[in-house]
Order: sequence, then structure tokens, then C-alpha cells
Amino acid sequence: LEPYYNLVITLQNLERLDEAEVYYKKAIEINPDYSRSHYNLGNLYDKLERHEEAEKSYKKSTELEPNFAQGHYNLGTMMQKLGKWDDSIFSCKKAIELKSDFTVAHNNLGVGLKELNRLSEAEACFTKAIELSPNFKGALINRGQVLFNKGEFERALQDFDTCNNSESKSRSLYTLHALGRTKDIYKRIEINSELEDQNIAVAAFSAFISKKENKITAHKFCNNPLDFIKVSNLSSHFKDKSLFISEVIEELYKVKTKWEPSGKTTKKGFQSIDNLFDNSSEKIQNLKSIIIDEIDSYYLKFKNESCSFIKKWPSKKNLRGWHVTLKQQGYQDPHIHTSGWLSGVIYLKVVPTLDKNEGAIQFSLNGEYYFDNNSPKITHEPKVGDIILFPSSLHHRTIPFTTDTDRIIVSFDLMPNTKKIK
Repeated sequence: LEPYYNLVITLQNLERLDEAEVYYKKAIEINPDYSRSHYNLGNLYDKLERHEEAEKSYKKSTELEPNFAQGHYNLGTMMQKLGKWDDSIFSCKKAIELKSDFTVAHNNLGVGLKELNRLSEAEACFTKAIELSPNFKGALINRGQVLFNKGEFERALQDFDTCNNSESKSRSLYTLHALGRTKDIYKRIEINSELEDQNIAVAAFSAFISKKENKITAHKFCNNPLDFIKVSNLSSHFKDKSLFISEVIEELYKVKTKWEPSGKTTKKGFQSIDNLFDNSSEKIQNLKSIIIDEIDSYYLKFKNESCSFIKKWPSKKNLRGWHVTLKQQGYQDPHIHTSGWLSGVIYLKVVPTLDKNEGAIQFSLNGEYYFDNNSPKITHEPKVGDIILFPSSLHHRTIPFTTDTDRIIVSFDLMPNTKKIK
């Protein structure tokens, strides 16, 4: 088996993953009872985001080697990605049973319990992970969020502040908001205004609190994101947009998607996983070129604005795209794109609004953990071919629709110069 593994490692280092898969399978043919071959193939499938196949490989590995704690942990992690929370909890518990100081397994067990709203049990798991590794930032954020959800805001703030990374800083701010400590919010934003001016989550909260308190914060990204929405249409690029749209949709049917992918906001719909613009399809590449033209037009419209969103505009046209097909009763939860800079959506197929804004996109400053009834909203009822661009820090959602038809969009982010963590 050694020659196969040496070759597989070389192929993986070269990112030739499809070829690596072939040789893993050959190794399994030679010795189908060697658990680590199945385990390593599972890791490869995970990297390729072929999660169902990864699940099968990890299961086979743990069947062949029941005392392999890492195998059970990876299986539990994969179950989370597939939304199989009870199964994930079972596998994480098995990993901990085999290795009591398995820090990340305690954390992932807590994640599963939190998802099922078993908050006290989840808190205990995160606490154990922190005891084993006091600087485990993921566990600190997770426990802080559980405490926030339980209404224990002071303790939640302590965990978020102890974590002290880019993600936790936004959570500290909305915890201060829950505590009613508005002065502390403005003070923290001012202290960190230079370092955090590109933190999209902080930018979103700053816009919210600025409007709620009628007082601009020191955050520099984009304090008025509702003013930075731009709408155009594919008709400005084609005499016959219908033909182009139908051709793009035909290409999208060939792209791999997942139903309600775990960790995404799509409900009752399919969403693609890989970067759509890595696809070599001529029509999708044409769509990418149109998006780049629209981004240039967007920048020209707002180029005289003084916020960091414009002043620190990405120097490269690095795009990440995906498509979503919503079915009847489908929608997308309110969200922002924390790894993006400028976000956009192109409507390839729309649904009847029925005079109730069904299928519309709604923009708001309200977030999942902070809300004001008086906060402004903008609702746009899209037409076929509409292209909407907006700051990645602006919350948006899809209003559910009742018509038995598909709503098909392509979404994308213009990425910042330096990669951010989601």
C-alpha cells in the first residue's frame, strides 16, 4: 500500500484531488479491511465537499476500527454538515468515551446540543473544552452565544471579550446592546475604528446602532448601507436577454447543488456549493464578465463617497458566486456576507408577488441578535434580469412565496483584498 499512499500525498499536495481519489480506491481494493484507507478517503471527500460520500467512508472506518476516536469525531463533524444532529451527538460522545480529553470533540458535541436547543448541556460541553484548552476561541464564542441565548448577558460578554478576535468583537457589541450599555458600544467602536474598519459584522451592527440612536459611530466602513443599493438589468447588456437567461439556467442545471445546505440561509431550496465562477461554461463566464462591468459601474456611481467601503475598494476583481433555486414556500433568512465586500444578486426567474411582496428581497439594518421596530427597510420586487448590488454588511432576506414555481438567482461577492474568515 505504501506506493499508493506516497502517490496520493503527492497528488493531494498538487490539488489533483480527483486523481487522488482513484488511488485511494485502489488501496481499498487491495486491502478493504484497512480502516485508515476509508478514513483518509473520507477526508478527501470532505475536502471535495462530497459530504454524503464522506459519511459513508467514515462509517466504514469506524466499523472496521471501533476504538478509533478520531474517526468517530470526523463522522460526527460530517453529520453536522449534513444536518444530522442526533447522529452527530452520538458520534461525538463515542469519540469522547474513547478519549476523554478530546477537546474539539467536547466543543462539537456542544454545537450539536446547542442546535437542538439543549442549552445547559451545550454550555457544559463548551466549559469542558475551555477547561482542557483555556485559549480555545471557538469554544469561548460558542459558550458565549449559549449564555447570550439564555439571557446571561454579563457572562456572555466575558466570554466574547476573553476570545477577543474579529468574530467575537461584533458579538461583544450586540451583547452590550442587550445590556443597554450604549455609551460603552460607542466607546469600543471608536477605540477599534482603525483596526476594525473592514470587519463586516461590526459594520452591520454599527449601521444599526447609528440609526437607532440617531448618532453616527466612529466605524468607517459604511454607516448608511441602505443608501448604497444599486439596481440595473441584464437588458442593458442584451437585445434579447431571455435567450441568454435560458442558456445560463440550462448551464446551472449541470452544477452540483444541495438541498438546504447546513450553515447556509437557504430554506426549501437548492444551493450550489463550489465557486460558480470556477466553472468553465461559456455562458457562466459571460455572466461573470457582465458582473464585472456592473461592479465597475457601481464604483463609478459612488466613487466620491468618503467611507472605507469605497476608499478601500478591492484592487482585484476576485469573485465568488453561487446559485439558489427556491421552491414553493422557499425563502432565505436575514443575513450578511461577512467574507465579502460588495454583494449582488441576479434574478433569472422570479415568482408572482401576489400583491404581498412574495419572493421579494428585503433589506434591513436589523440583525439576528439586535432589532428595532423603527429600523428602516427597503423591499424590492425583482423583475427577470434584475441585478442588485449592495454592501456585504447590509442585512437582506427573501420573503417566502406560495406559488408552485421556482425562483432562480445567481448570487455573488466581490471579495476584499485580504481573505476574511466567515
